[in-house]
Amino acid sequence: MLFHPNIASAFLLLAASATLAVSGSGCAVAPATVTRISDLGPRPLRGCSYAAHGLGELLQKSLDDPASDESAHALAHFVEQWQRLRGDQDSGKVSLPASGEGETPREFTVRFAGGPMPCYPLTYFDEISPAVDYKIKRLPHFQRDGVGAPLAALRENKGREAIEEHFPPEAITRPLTALITKESDNQARIDLLCPLYHEQIDYHGERRPLAADYSVPWAMALSRTRELSRLRLADVLSPMPKRDPKLYLMEPYDPNREPLIMIHGLLDTPLVWAKLSNELWADEAVRSRYQVWHFLYNTSAPALYSGRQLRTQLRELCLELDPEGDDPATQSVTLLAHSMGGIVARSLVTRPEDAFWDAAFTRPFESLNLSENDRETLREAFFWEPDPRVKRIVYITVPHLGSDFADNPIGQLGTWLIKPPNQFAAFYERVSAANPGAFTEAYAELGRGKLDSVHALSPRQPSLKILANLPNAVPVREFSIIGNRGKAGPLEASSDGVVPYWSSHIGRAESETIVPYNHYAIDHEQTVTEIKRILALP
Repeated sequence: MLFHPNIASAFLLLAASATLAVSGSGCAVAPATVTRISDLGPRPLRGCSYAAHGLGELLQKSLDDPASDESAHALAHFVEQWQRLRGDQDSGKVSLPASGEGETPREFTVRFAGGPMPCYPLTYFDEISPAVDYKIKRLPHFQRDGVGAPLAALRENKGREAIEEHFPPEAITRPLTALITKESDNQARIDLLCPLYHEQIDYHGERRPLAADYSVPWAMALSRTRELSRLRLADVLSPMPKRDPKLYLMEPYDPNREPLIMIHGLLDTPLVWAKLSNELWADEAVRSRYQVWHFLYNTSAPALYSGRQLRTQLRELCLELDPEGDDPATQSVTLLAHSMGGIVARSLVTRPEDAFWDAAFTRPFESLNLSENDRETLREAFFWEPDPRVKRIVYITVPHLGSDFADNPIGQLGTWLIKPPNQFAAFYERVSAANPGAFTEAYAELGRGKLDSVHALSPRQPSLKILANLPNAVPVREFSIIGNRGKAGPLEASSDGVVPYWSSHIGRAESETIVPYNHYAIDHEQTVTEIKRILALP
């Protein structure tokens, strides 16, 4: 994915992308790629390639010394070949090589079953392969030494289960670790465990770390996201976005771990969180307490519109995952928000009452001529209730009071290019047509369905000041991470290149960390350290 240090360069790219769209050409870059080493040409894999070995040879090697790297590598290839050759069979016989001259091959029974949960059935994934056989580019590679064979597992998201509606459509990938246990002289069990949930395992009477590769499966998913990368620009240029706003589970739902919802900013997608997600999954303290969710939204619409969509989806998703409402996971949520995503996040913990309505409309809500559906939509848009699940928000370079870039010529170019979603524009045009003169002068563009995300980030736009001045309506801890590009001078006069300090600073924040970087400080070492510190707080 391409990162831009300021809105000016982003809008120049935006203009270029518009030209590419007209000419029918364009490109996108995935934030990570993964290549199987065998595809790069002949070379040894940890001293020995097992790809050409048969099931019997692989099984024998797996059983020789299960704690060794060579045996673990052989086990990983055994699982891969078993799935390719025997499909959905979860048990069967394998002929081990003869132990000596004149000896006959010995039949050995293997079954895939058991193990502490979550333990995946062999048939869940469409592809399982040895993680050690892959090389990653553009992403740090995090692994853990231990017993077992690290695997990269991939399932095409075809909606075969209801929950898959909430997983990314590109693919469902998971880190797995195969663990082999000899149950008798001629029988063994193989468990496929997810190392996101298992730090250690009881193995041969000892408590041992479970081997893991956290990054290869994630890189596999990211390598399929070129189309999503393209959407970061294409969707703001079109009034008909290709992807609807969606709250995605990035791992299996765990009723005991707190959701960590990452909310991207203007001209971005959840791909901006690629490296940080990888970093947090590799951190034992974080992954044992949190589960990562990503929110994708169309950044051409004002942030408060996207905030309404997130509030609705979070409420509905928690109800679906936890109908009884008693899971620890649905009682506490942390939001991690970058740039305009911070405005989206802030709207979840406030109760506006009449503040936005009085600024936008010239007459009482009850007096408007509206259909029942439009009345309910307008009520939710202006008189929303906060979400008590949200306990913490971490703001990263957020323009709480706007950015002057929204008012300069580059920002005006963005306003000209950006097209709010048809659904947003049509709704407010419909309200205006049925109620002439209902919108105030400050919100006249909203009445014409033309208030876009850039216009809404102007310091002169009333919404930002109203939202910033609203008290928190639920108990929430707030933290700020602000960029100053490492420049000398008074902090109050500094900027991250897009958002000035006076806009990012909020007095109610429990802590404020200044990072010597630009607006895209998400992956900066100090930012990552501070996020981990905050996530470790009780």
